[in-house]
Amino acid sequence: MSSVSAIALVGGLSCLSAAGATPPVQLAGDGIRIEPIAIAPAWIENGKVVIGEWQDYPGVQTRGRKGMYYAFDAFGGYVDEVASRATYVNHANGGRGADPGQARFHGTAGCDPGLWYFPNEAIPTVVEDIESEACGSSGGFPIDGLDFGWYWGGGSCVVSFFPSDDSAACADGDPFAHTYNSGVSINFGWLTTGGHYFASVDGIYSQHQILAPMPTPGGSYLAMLTEDGSTPATGPGTQFVLWGTGEDSHEPYRAGTQGEAGWMDLDSPYGSFEPSECVSLAFGLCPDPLAPIVGFLGRRCPADVNWDGFVNGDDYDVFAESFEVGTSCADLNGDGFANGDDFDAFASWFDEGC
Repeated sequence: MSSVSAIALVGGLSCLSAAGATPPVQLAGDGIRIEPIAIAPAWIENGKVVIGEWQDYPGVQTRGRKGMYYAFDAFGGYVDEVASRATYVNHANGGRGADPGQARFHGTAGCDPGLWYFPNEAIPTVVEDIESEACGSSGGFPIDGLDFGWYWGGGSCVVSFFPSDDSAACADGDPFAHTYNSGVSINFGWLTTGGHYFASVDGIYSQHQILAPMPTPGGSYLAMLTEDGSTPATGPGTQFVLWGTGEDSHEPYRAGTQGEAGWMDLDSPYGSFEPSECVSLAFGLCPDPLAPIVGFLGRRCPADVNWDGFVNGDDYDVFAESFEVGTSCADLNGDGFANGDDFDAFASWFDEGC
């Protein structure tokens, strides 16, 4: 099955020097983890969202030596490996990354009391910046996993994501006028009104051959909560839950940073952005600034520290530089130290190759 549907793209937005005002935030309750029922490639063409052939989502079947790593983590980054145990995704399994299909749960370590949202608001479309990514990542590789959480106003739910190498800064104008790479639509079927849900979707590229390239640092992504992949869902409360990147909350093992402002489709008519909808998400909370709770993951060998798909001297150089200055990038095994154990682990993984 395939479908084509439209979204209003409007231009002529004046440049902004500062973000607009935001409604007050409130703590979100516990979410419900759910699985997709189908997944499809998607792209924006001549101002329209085009959705390709739907594929059933049977659960992840891809395995092997490649693990799942966050390139950008505004989700929380926790893997429930065994009862009562959690760890950072990028350091799961002794630094080999999370297994494909391994359950991930958004976390709030270091940032009690929890997640945030705008009560009673409908915010079906957001555009958020990605200032920096995981150590060594320069973007461009296929996104193989997506983690995200959202409130839902009821009805059929399809969540769509489109990466872009264009900036999402307020001063750069209407994000609907930017260039977006091919993306992905994820169908969850009919969901109950007022629920707070979250999902971990793996195998996007490795299993379903859907190419959505990771934005380059300084880029952005457009995310839509829709009825059919493109029609904005406007039921009261429909919105992405808010959290933030790890580095902004002084958690060095979570990947990426983001700016203070974000584009939020707060006002009717939905499906377009006005200058006032580039808003400040700095609330003086932890983490600060907030952002839609979204994480982008790639599959890679543990020694492929520059994310280019190969294990070679370039990876050695990246690791050696990080090791020499003692940054958290060199703490491959996640024990809190960059020392000989990490060097031994890297050497072993380097010899193993990909």
